[in-house]
Amino acid sequence: METLEFILDRFKLKSGMRPPIFLSISRENGYPELLRDLDFKVGAEIGVERGYYSETLCKHIPGLKLYSVDPWKAYRGYRIHVSQSKIDGFYDEAKTRLAPYNATLVREFSVDAAKQFEDGSLDFVYIDGNHDSVNIAMDLHAWTPKVRAGGIISGHDYIRKRGGKYTCHVKDVIQAWAYSHAINPWFVVQHDKSPSWFWIA
Repeated sequence: METLEFILDRFKLKSGMRPPIFLSISRENGYPELLRDLDFKVGAEIGVERGYYSETLCKHIPGLKLYSVDPWKAYRGYRIHVSQSKIDGFYDEAKTRLAPYNATLVREFSVDAAKQFEDGSLDFVYIDGNHDSVNIAMDLHAWTPKVRAGGIISGHDYIRKRGGKYTCHVKDVIQAWAYSHAINPWFVVQHDKSPSWFWIA
């Protein structure tokens, strides 16, 4: 069964619905099981920090080979209030948390890390890195080719927030990317404080 057909059948959806299509699952419960039941075996999470969501994916998808990509580096323009020593602690925590699983930590900036992967080599990618418009678009551009046809391109924080110490342009960029690339359908995992989004490669 093809990926789209599987999803439409699983959630009792009709083809031709206007996107985004909202699904009554969460990224903690429902989304990992969807990847599991699609028999996805190789994936990447972009933006890992302490490794909590990488661990969730590994726990829910038996046999998953996961690449956990994060620079674990303090840099101007992204969480500048976090010191390098604190981020080094996040890396050590992620390394310990993911040690029991088949997870490889890739300590590189997202776009540089993507160059290490062959096109079409991943079943899925989950993007949760820098949430400003430029970096989201760069991540989509870098990682989309790495996902095979029928795989899933996805990410976190389908919200819009400007001002203060935290900027999130994910909702705007995802809508614009989907429109400009004629992606239809695409989905929002809505039962979270901060929803996730995905579409089929």
